[in-house]
Amino acid sequence: MIDFWLEKSQCTGCGACLNVCPRKAIVMKNDNLGFLYPCITDSCIECGLCKRICEERKRIQKNTPRIVYAGWSRNENNRFYSTSGGMFGELADHILNKNGFVVGAAYNNENFVQHIVVSSKNELQRIQQSKYLQSDINTVFTEIKNLLFQGYPVLFCGTPCQVAGLLAFLNKKPDNLFLIDFICRGVNSPKAYKAWLSEIEKDRGKKISKVWFKYKNDGWKSSPRCTKLIFCDNSEYILSGKENLFMQGYLGPNLYIRPSCADCDFKGQDRLSDITLADFWGIEKELDDDQGTSMVLVNSDKGRALLEEITDKIQLFEKDLSDVIKGNPSFHESVVINKNSKQFLVSLDKKPFSKAIKPYFSKQSLLKRLVKKLLRCFKIHLKSRKRKANVDLG
Repeated sequence: MIDFWLEKSQCTGCGACLNVCPRKAIVMKNDNLGFLYPCITDSCIECGLCKRICEERKRIQKNTPRIVYAGWSRNENNRFYSTSGGMFGELADHILNKNGFVVGAAYNNENFVQHIVVSSKNELQRIQQSKYLQSDINTVFTEIKNLLFQGYPVLFCGTPCQVAGLLAFLNKKPDNLFLIDFICRGVNSPKAYKAWLSEIEKDRGKKISKVWFKYKNDGWKSSPRCTKLIFCDNSEYILSGKENLFMQGYLGPNLYIRPSCADCDFKGQDRLSDITLADFWGIEKELDDDQGTSMVLVNSDKGRALLEEITDKIQLFEKDLSDVIKGNPSFHESVVINKNSKQFLVSLDKKPFSKAIKPYFSKQSLLKRLVKKLLRCFKIHLKSRKRKANVDLG
């Protein structure tokens, strides 16, 4: 049986190895920190395909961006239910209208995230919106290959490393495959996510039936820290700001991001996808009505053609790549993971989420208070010197 060929810190959990294995000798299992890794079983015949496909991901030729847009869907309902401007929903809807299939991340019955294939508009909303934790690819790559072979158009949306895994698995870029990735800050541990939800369910005495990250009830700009939870009895619970502990821990101390995200191979302007989507943070006020503005990076002629086919459904404004980089450092920089991340995730075995995370907020808030105090003292000092200078001049 072949040994695992990568350091754990390099594995993104994309699932390409599972899909390529001819003997189905690989299963994806969660480690003690909650992240998915391939596990090789006794059925292994040591063909080496898993190792080769992993190496192939880094050799795939990337596309250089053709053009950058800011934009949004003209459909207000689609825009509200989307993470940013609703561009993915319009692109996906267009593929479905061509009798195609769309593949994206959806919640399962346990509120975990997995990639699924949808073929109707009724299912489309399941794969819209940000999920903020690692998605399980399972055998979706194999399903996509079969659909492509039958001649169907397929739109796949995933993290940049998942796009790389799919292309390595297919060993080509079929004309009927359309690829969308997004500017990824890093994927979170399902263990941390589950601990957060479980504590809320215990406190409320009822099960959560739906998680809605980036809820736009108070506007797009405040949505990253706003999450709406819907329970089985249809009651709702909206968490925002400091009350939203999961998003605070992700966007603040970076406590539960996958180790490989600290040294991502898929940052920068050269992309494997046809189109890259993201929130257009930092966009000028004229293009920001706080309902959500998408960044649309067109990386290939195929992507440009696809976008042109839906111009009657979207509003676009040409921008510069520097505008993207200025407002979204995750475009070209890997996240710095908290040095105590492992310690925190292990502590969830014994502590509820709120108690395990509390010390990290305390340290962070103390540091912020110290920085503010120093800045205040510095400003007072500058004002004092300015007054003295004015007196001397007088």
